[in-house]
Amino acid sequence: MLKLHNFEWKGKRFEQVETKPHHLQGLLDHIQDSLKDLKLDCERANIPSYYYCCKDDSTITFYELKIIGSGNPGICTYVVYECEEGSEDVLTNADIDILDPALRLQKMLRP
Repeated sequence: MLKLHNFEWKGKRFEQVETKPHHLQGLLDHIQDSLKDLKLDCERANIPSYYYCCKDDSTITFYELKIIGSGNPGICTYVVYECEEGSEDVLTNADIDILDPALRLQKMLRP
């Protein structure tokens, strides 16, 4: 079992990739739909975390208002692979910027 972004995963392997514009748009749409359901607007809402699954490229994109240890927001996108239970793993890439996509999403939420 693997713990990643406040979830427990079984039989999944994650490989971090660059967050693309369609991932940001998917997150934005998901957040706006959720806020509409709750009858809130972006200015009044506390948006601590969300995720978006893109079936087209087998990715999951996670948004977190605060990344532990940095205090900054972050967006991480992973390609998700099936694997045998017990061989779950997360392959991260330190060269991928997780702050810039989060700041772009925040601007999209509050133009």
